[in-house]
Amino acid sequence: MKIILENAATIQDMDDIQPGTLEKLAKLQSQYPGAVDIFKLKDCQNPGEADDAVEKYIELVYSKLKLRSYLVQLVKDILKKSNTESVKFSELQIFYASADAPPPFLNREELHGVLMELCSPLTGYLGCDEGQDIDSDRFYYLRDLEVI
Repeated sequence: MKIILENAATIQDMDDIQPGTLEKLAKLQSQYPGAVDIFKLKDCQNPGEADDAVEKYIELVYSKLKLRSYLVQLVKDILKKSNTESVKFSELQIFYASADAPPPFLNREELHGVLMELCSPLTGYLGCDEGQDIDSDRFYYLRDLEVI
């Protein structure tokens, strides 16, 4: 039956997305508002293959969320251990490079970009006191990013 539906979707140039996949997508968006990029989701619309593409997209979004959650927790742990209010990016980068970070591993510029994203007023997981260069930027913890 599934093969017949997939063939019909391909012939009619329609997307075949399973209800379970739609449920996962809706749950992701409700738990993490703004996590689903509709323009990237639109790229998943390959007639007859949309369900698999959407599933892969959901996995990608969750892996990005897990990385961000890890970085928030890393800042929180460093501050707790060092008993300070903020940590320099250069120090944070050393901890990140030596830790067991979830994939994908970020280079210096990518790491700084993600940390700045976490400092955005729209997300508000970290705060940042900007220095004269990115190495002297100081990050501090505001709230947890829990990934379920």
